[in-house]
Amino acid sequence: MAGLSIVEEGPVRQVVEGDHQVDLQRTVLRLEGDAPLFMVRKRLPAGPTRPPVLLVHGFAQNRYSWHNSRRSLTAWLAERGFDTWNLELRGHGRSRKAGAQGAERFADYVQDVRRAAAALPGPAFWIGHSLGGAALYAAAAELSQDGQPLPRGVIGIGALYRFGRANPALGLLGRITHGLRDAPVMSTLQVRTRLFGHLLARLYGITDVAGYGFPISGWWPGSLEPEILQERLARGFDWTSVKVWQEMSRWAATGQFEWDEAWSHTDVPLLVIAGDRDHLMPPRDARVAFDRSGSRDKTWLLFDDWHHGTHWGHLDLVMGRHASAVVWPAMQEWMVARG
Repeated sequence: MAGLSIVEEGPVRQVVEGDHQVDLQRTVLRLEGDAPLFMVRKRLPAGPTRPPVLLVHGFAQNRYSWHNSRRSLTAWLAERGFDTWNLELRGHGRSRKAGAQGAERFADYVQDVRRAAAALPGPAFWIGHSLGGAALYAAAAELSQDGQPLPRGVIGIGALYRFGRANPALGLLGRITHGLRDAPVMSTLQVRTRLFGHLLARLYGITDVAGYGFPISGWWPGSLEPEILQERLARGFDWTSVKVWQEMSRWAATGQFEWDEAWSHTDVPLLVIAGDRDHLMPPRDARVAFDRSGSRDKTWLLFDDWHHGTHWGHLDLVMGRHASAVVWPAMQEWMVARG
């Protein structure tokens, strides 16, 4: 594991779901480089029995995308033997505190993924949520183009590829931002979305009801327990670069994704997961990554109320009250079949 140094390490007991807890070995690691990156590794005390899993958060988020004090996907995966690595992209969470500046372009996140994957003890499954999924698609496409070893498989959860085309409100916002791309302030502006997260957490009673009609809500009303949603909003929002948002806006305005051609020739096992009420990444947009993939082994999973008991929004697929019983086992089954 070249370039990795241990910051802290020790046994922990963490909640997996409800009253169920698990004893794990937890290690915080720093990956050296021009932009230092931090990862949290979790595994069984006796060592992992299954391959590594690399988790990559979305736009303006951090490691708490995957871990909550009351529900934890990282603990769930580690309990099942996976060697679980939770990456914070440059400018986010501990990586920002290490002095790494925020991304100046989306390609910086792609390089972060490649660096982190290369530092793991072996080929890993990659799981990305939202913009993190797009970074995984692009990183895998680059590895394929460079003739480098590919991950064991890629899982995109509400993952970006085509952006803002199926949601008119997001598309309009993207086109407006794209039109402001030459404004001088846009070149260096960093936004602290954590303040927005704290505000949403305090307004939970209003924002949850608003999810029925608000065109860019991040979850389906009632899909997350209030205490879990509040913690997720308060701890999971972070800093981000407006330059990256501008690139996303260009994707919304033009429908172009620079890695599309390479992705169409990338033969890596692929699982694309979408939620039927995901306003931020509607199924029609999420499916483009599946359709454009060059994989001979690809799976599309749409979670909806007819087949899975409830509607599914953007956050629900990872942290919703039914995620541990429905979405997480589907990912595990897919990985075990390929690992």
